[in-house]
Amino acid sequence: MDTLGARIRLARGKTPQGAFAALIGVSKGSLGGYERDENLPNTDVALKICRQTGFSVEWLLSGRGPMRADAAPRPQESGPPPETAAPYCARCLKLEEKLEKLEEERRELNTENRRLWKENSDLNARVARLEEQQKKGGPAGNAARDCSAA
Repeated sequence: MDTLGARIRLARGKTPQGAFAALIGVSKGSLGGYERDENLPNTDVALKICRQTGFSVEWLLSGRGPMRADAAPRPQESGPPPETAAPYCARCLKLEEKLEKLEEERRELNTENRRLWKENSDLNARVARLEEQQKKGGPAGNAARDCSAA
């Protein structure tokens, strides 16, 4: 499996897209976008996919390691984590916060991008109407002639 989308499709298996999307809390369109590698799922969605399917997070995200979570070797629990883990955890928290901010910014940019595409489409339609009126000698054509005469 070369791509994340292909691994998500494999994890979904024969479950219909709509049903699987509901299980992981996203729209069918979003799931389709992930499977076609058009969009990347956020961390919560990736974790939900793994919880629902039993696939390991490492395999789902990178294609490396054991495919199934139950096949992954489990670390031995031998008391408190080493002292080096504390700074790492703090760094992880900062990275998670930064990732959340970036995801929110991406969502805002996507919304703005959709708005601009719609506005561009509306303007293109308006230009086409005005050009058609100008060809027919309509109000836009008269206004253009009036301006050139002045």
